[in-house]
Amino acid sequence: MLTVEQIEQLRDATRRTSQLARQLLALSRADARNAEVQPLQEVDLKELCESMLETFIDRASIKHLDFGLEVEPASVWGHSWLLRELVSNLVENAIKYTPEGTTITVTASVADGDCVLSVQDAGPGLPVHLSPEQLFEPFTRGQAESAVFGMGLGLALAQRIVQAHGGRLRVAAAEPGPGTIFSVHLPVPEQPAMDE
Repeated sequence: MLTVEQIEQLRDATRRTSQLARQLLALSRADARNAEVQPLQEVDLKELCESMLETFIDRASIKHLDFGLEVEPASVWGHSWLLRELVSNLVENAIKYTPEGTTITVTASVADGDCVLSVQDAGPGLPVHLSPEQLFEPFTRGQAESAVFGMGLGLALAQRIVQAHGGRLRVAAAEPGPGTIFSVHLPVPEQPAMDE
């Protein structure tokens, strides 16, 4: 008979294995050559973020995190499943590294012709031993290997997804205080010409 602790460990191992398989599959599909052959569709980022809130609210509440969602109507042309994976990776990363009892905020808005999606956490901030560009390389970990589980694929995958959508992914230290802000800039779809 398994103990409750053993069942929890099995569940965590299964979740991590499933996450790894999903990330590897998405990483191969996010390759620009593969993304180009798949049809684009208009994706409502507000709806996507709101629907994903349910996915993360339980994990955030276990750590007593204040999970803020401030999204304005914003749409992009893209692959909805890849954009869902993008948001998932950024939010999962934030939950992993944010200490208990602090805040994670997801925002989306339109600014300067771009849809801007940001995930801000109150984690340890940017690692001093890595440049921001190095954070997006596969198998790169920002923290000590034993501190937080991960394979170093999430941010590399996020970067590839953003590039496949013609966008930019930026990272910056949160101001003021500890933490990090990951900002995704994606082109806003052009409005169709009105019939005259």
